[in-house]
Amino acid sequence: MVIELNLFKSIPPSQDEVILRKERHQTRLYLILLVIGIVTLTIFTSARDQSIIVTVESPSLTNFIDLYEQYPTTLTCPCSQITLQYNEFISDIKAQYYEICLSEFITSRWINLQFIQNPARVFFTNDIRYQSQIHFQLLSTLCSIANQTIEDNLESFYQTTFVTNQVLSLSSFQTQVNLIVEQFKTNLPESYQRTLQLIQMNSEINQFIVPANSKFEYITDEYGAELYQLKSAVNLYSYRIICNLNTDCSCVSSSNGDCILQTMIAKTAKTFNIPGMFQTWFPLQSVLISTLECFYNDTYFAEIIRLIDRRISSNNFSTLQLSLLSSNDSQYDQINVLANKLFVQSWNNESSYQSYFNQCHPLTCQYSYQSRFNIIYVITTIVGLLGGLSIVLRLIIPPVIISTSQIRNYMMYCCRRRQTDIVSNVEAKPVKQGKGMKKTSLVISNILIGF
Repeated sequence: MVIELNLFKSIPPSQDEVILRKERHQTRLYLILLVIGIVTLTIFTSARDQSIIVTVESPSLTNFIDLYEQYPTTLTCPCSQITLQYNEFISDIKAQYYEICLSEFITSRWINLQFIQNPARVFFTNDIRYQSQIHFQLLSTLCSIANQTIEDNLESFYQTTFVTNQVLSLSSFQTQVNLIVEQFKTNLPESYQRTLQLIQMNSEINQFIVPANSKFEYITDEYGAELYQLKSAVNLYSYRIICNLNTDCSCVSSSNGDCILQTMIAKTAKTFNIPGMFQTWFPLQSVLISTLECFYNDTYFAEIIRLIDRRISSNNFSTLQLSLLSSNDSQYDQINVLANKLFVQSWNNESSYQSYFNQCHPLTCQYSYQSRFNIIYVITTIVGLLGGLSIVLRLIIPPVIISTSQIRNYMMYCCRRRQTDIVSNVEAKPVKQGKGMKKTSLVISNILIGF
């Protein structure tokens, strides 16, 4: 029976009833405290948040996306391949060029165009009929160099290594790709500018003879025939005339590009200026400071078309048209501004998150979440603590029972001694006859009953 249960039997077992009673008291207290401890642990463990860690083997992209939506802060998926090349997940980075680099004005059909010669006796090197070929040849070269620069840098870009220890979420992946592409676009102009500077330095150092940095003199031969003689102005740097766009002076030479003349169409009656086109000492500088506004304007462009010698060249050309990506003012931008952007209006790129995930190839994914009232966790926790609780109770209960018994015995001893003292005091008083005798006896009886 439970009443006779004894979990604290002495060794060797005792038959003393007093000892057995103490052991049964210890057992009862042990069971009571053990039940209280188990109930307390159960309530505390059930109400407490537990961190549950789950491992998913060989997750697919769909699994990863679903898990990330549920556990964005705790999900980790280590990549089995931590280094990837950009071309494995970034593809088709394409430049959308400005209209000039996509037009016929940089093709041989326009560059080799034959114009009707100027009937006037005056020869102007800033006439578009003489400036056009080298001007658009250089413009074509700038477009070609820009395109080649982009292609070369793209080839190097695609071989760049991307390091990723963990699988990135879709939003983080897109952010990283955008940053990578933006960095690529930022670094491109530096490479292109170095090429332009090399061309400019080459022109200055070698001092190539072209109509722009030469002068023509009108002379007559010994028979009185009128001739034009080309004289090099390479050695005339010290005699250059400094002009600007608002003067009509004749610029012979300029070593630092400070001589600028408006490109024009020389006519017998008057000249017709070509807006946006200029001539300087260096042909490349002439191109860079010019704009293409007249090639967007039907009126100005019609004046140029009229100069084409239809017997030799076709005049089937049309003006440039602003694309949807262009601003209304882009036609007035200097070619130098366009060149700094590599003649690129916009960029298009595609990236594949699926390819990135496949190359990363995570073998496992882990995530954790907080849970309450997890029966398995509660049972394992209680079982784990039950042994320790039992040992602690077995160690402290016997001393507690012994101490309690000693305190009880001491209190009983004190009570008995007090009773004895009271009785002795009562008996020592004189007892009167009659009613007083009865009253004294009643008091003694009440005192004894009270104890």
